[in-house]
Amino acid sequence: MKKTMKNRLAVAGLCFTLTAGMLTGCSGNSGKAIITLDGQKTEYAVANIMLRYSQAQMQAFYGSYLGDNLWSQYGDSTKSTMMDTLKQMLILEQHQDEYNVSLTDDDKKKIDEAAQQFMDDNDQATLKSMGATKERVARVLELYTIRNKMSNAIVADVDTNVTDDEAAQKTINYVVFGTADTTDSDGNKVVLTDDEKAALLANAQKVRDAVAGGKSMEDAVKDVDDTKTVSSTSYGDNDESYTLDEAIRNAADKLKDGEVADEVITTDAGYYVIQMKATYDPDATASKKERIINERKSSKFSEVYDAWESAADYTQDDALLKEITFHDIYQMATEAQSETGTESTESTEDAGSTEATEAASETESAAATE
Repeated sequence: MKKTMKNRLAVAGLCFTLTAGMLTGCSGNSGKAIITLDGQKTEYAVANIMLRYSQAQMQAFYGSYLGDNLWSQYGDSTKSTMMDTLKQMLILEQHQDEYNVSLTDDDKKKIDEAAQQFMDDNDQATLKSMGATKERVARVLELYTIRNKMSNAIVADVDTNVTDDEAAQKTINYVVFGTADTTDSDGNKVVLTDDEKAALLANAQKVRDAVAGGKSMEDAVKDVDDTKTVSSTSYGDNDESYTLDEAIRNAADKLKDGEVADEVITTDAGYYVIQMKATYDPDATASKKERIINERKSSKFSEVYDAWESAADYTQDDALLKEITFHDIYQMATEAQSETGTESTESTEDAGSTEATEAASETESAAATE
């Protein structure tokens, strides 16, 4: 009979289940060194525990869409990303004294409690399949917590002052009647005729005229073609990139709040009707300020970390890494499957702080600064 077992990865208070009938892993490799950094060895099991967390996340997000194809398509990239993350955490730990970063007594106490909770919540078959011991689970928790503390320390002195002139954003509403070539369900190229393009241009003109006459763009579009939707985008004078055609931006820059462009704008993508929603959008400007600050932090983090990475004597055992497979299916548990998930989350957030939870869900090598 098929049954599931409860697994708690205490890093983020995450609960996930493992199908017992598909357990194929063993602990034979658990103590072997999968990474060596300047003489310091990291066990296979530590990488395996981290990977199972990533696997559970991926399974939850994409499993219903990709099914059995998920791990044949993304198994290798998931392992690669996890190893990059583990490498980063180890290098950051190596330099923690330079930023006066360490685990507090309270951190250690909470990590110990969370690791013990993980062990208590799982049966021996599940723990063996992951190579999980209390010490190894605690080691994973330590690395996540130190990485987060180090990331925060490295970017602590980044200038967070961003002026409105730097970040000011305009927002336009627009609808596009597309004319670009498409592909049908059989993979054949579909090219619009001149008559079809003329009909689309006429519809775009009807929308433009209705909006100019006082109708909302949403209502104007609905009257002409209820399959079309109104979109919006924001941009600033200092932005280095812009997602829409330059002709659209040039036309938008001539408009005041609420005004619609004098004519339909023709681009390679189709016919655009644009309306200025706000020549100064406070919400979009605030978001832009946050992005600028995050870009500064990311640049600072990369500057510091890349130098450390270049100087590190790092090797990984690729043959051993191949031994980590995706035959065991890990899934996040529902609330009903975990009676104590909330307690685990709370204790972890107290221990490693909310930042450790956030760090655990990041998949990019410098994601802690993004």
